[in-house]
Amino acid sequence: MTTDAREQGRLAFVNNHPMSSCEYPVGSDLRSDWMTGWQAAQNAAPKGDGASHSGMMADARRAATLGRPDAHES
Repeated sequence: MTTDAREQGRLAFVNNHPMSSCEYPVGSDLRSDWMTGWQAAQNAAPKGDGASHSGMMADARRAATLGRPDAHES
């Protein structure tokens, strides 16, 4: 396993791991390096059919609504 956080992030993207799989603490330099590597790999990846990678905003939207009741109109 590589000890370089940026390379770990790049490998995470290549192996289809979402950004949310980063285990470094929020606010740490290692997390920032990991995210930089993940995003660099994403930017370098062929764009194909337009399907988003599993680490894109869909992850964040799903996580933001966990435990909330579904909205409804009265």
